[in-house]
Amino acid sequence: MATTGTKDQDNGRGIGDLLHRITDDVKTIAKDEIELAKGEIENTAKVAATDAAVIVLGGIVALIGLGMLCAAAVAALEPVIHALSLRLLIMAVIYLVGGGIVAAAFAKRLKTDAKPDMTIAGYEAKRTVAGVKSSLQS
Repeated sequence: MATTGTKDQDNGRGIGDLLHRITDDVKTIAKDEIELAKGEIENTAKVAATDAAVIVLGGIVALIGLGMLCAAAVAALEPVIHALSLRLLIMAVIYLVGGGIVAAAFAKRLKTDAKPDMTIAGYEAKRTVAGVKSSLQS
């Protein structure tokens, strides 16, 4: 009887130790998955920030060029439209419409670029869960 009690105590300690190790492994896996997801999000944020900076720089250069084009168009329209205020108003409307179209197009692109690619993190999480399940079943 004494040996049976010792086996039960060893068995209990073995199961407790096993559960403790499984808990530690799950914590480690969860931490690694979170770090992987964080890395994916940081990478996506860097790409989106770079795209945004390029868009802003390109927009500034384009606005300068468009302003010069607008001034040239105002001067060129003098033989057709004699009133300077009307020529400036027409070019301002064209300026606003063009700027709105460009801003909307690039805002749409930035919105799609800002979505993080979580396929790798999701795949790794599914693989980990499947591995833990198979370990627990055997």
